[in-house]
Amino acid sequence: MFDILLLFAIFISLLTGQFARIELISSLANVYVHEFFLLIFIGSSVVQWGLAPLKNIFKSKSILIFSLLVIFSFVLSFSEFTPLQNGIALLYLARIVLHCIFGIYVFTLIKRKKYIKSYLNKILFFFSIFLLIVTAIQYIFFPNFWWAYKLGWDPHVFRALGIYFDVFIAAALYGLFALYWFLKNKKVLSFLFVVALVLSFSRSAYIAFIMSIFYYFITQKKWKELIAVVCLFGSLIILAPKPQGEGVNLFRTASINARIQDYKRGIVLWQKKPLFGFGYNRIRFAKEQSSLISADDRSHSLSSYHSSFLIILVTTGIIGLAGTIFLIVQLFAKYPRIRIYLLYVLTMSLFDNVLLHALVILPFIFIVTSSYSSLE
Repeated sequence: MFDILLLFAIFISLLTGQFARIELISSLANVYVHEFFLLIFIGSSVVQWGLAPLKNIFKSKSILIFSLLVIFSFVLSFSEFTPLQNGIALLYLARIVLHCIFGIYVFTLIKRKKYIKSYLNKILFFFSIFLLIVTAIQYIFFPNFWWAYKLGWDPHVFRALGIYFDVFIAAALYGLFALYWFLKNKKVLSFLFVVALVLSFSRSAYIAFIMSIFYYFITQKKWKELIAVVCLFGSLIILAPKPQGEGVNLFRTASINARIQDYKRGIVLWQKKPLFGFGYNRIRFAKEQSSLISADDRSHSLSSYHSSFLIILVTTGIIGLAGTIFLIVQLFAKYPRIRIYLLYVLTMSLFDNVLLHALVILPFIFIVTSSYSSLE
């Protein structure tokens, strides 16, 4: 029962989105409320199952080598940064490790206590309903986010983003749950999430969703269904209300140009340490050293780039990026039931930092857990 309560607590805290974000060290780092529950869950799991689940994972040579590579990349540049900068970077690395360990123990819990899976499915259902309700309230009553600009967020207007402040986070979740409920044959829920996805006006999410749908129907050889879904999705995009503002203009070029410049700056920084990078995640401080940003800038995007893969490249170098791609290929080959979700997240991650974001990783873990009881 304690495990179930913890899972509920994690989902409830996830529903609070960026409002559960706690700024630390003059906004140089942050934690989310749900991460405290993750620590409690992991502690409880260690008491129940010991460290055996972690040892089983590291029996994979590729995972072990990749983990050592990330650590080596971090230690390699340790002397080039201040103790405070290293400490903050270590917090970001700890976050990724925390979520990975949590995922391992969630799979262990489902495997050892199979009845938990039915509770997980119910939690996912209620999470979906509340997410849709919150999104509808935001889109109808709070469509203007210009007030968030002074807090370091993009000023989105007339776009569905719930309580995530960043459209790409919301769009990532809308698309994931649209696919999840579609595969669960819950057509109404799936359709509502598709509507939310369309109203996010996230073109990267549109591309990722279309690619995922194409992959699914082509592998299933369901050509008529493919045409019908693509036509429906296209019609919704055309019919979606576009009151005013650049954000709802599907032919906007400002964001494309901004991304291109972002990628160029990332490549320039990567070229300074091409093999092993600066270590995860020292991007902000590497930018400061290269005079790309000022030390007093408090924008929320300074510790990352638009693309998750560019973040991996800059922080772990070409070796780390190659290792990441290798692990992704292994997952794609070994677990066919999660390919559609992987394809969606990875495609979006080419354009936005989806793959490494805490508010996306957790729902992704739960969706994957619902598809598999074990990743052995």
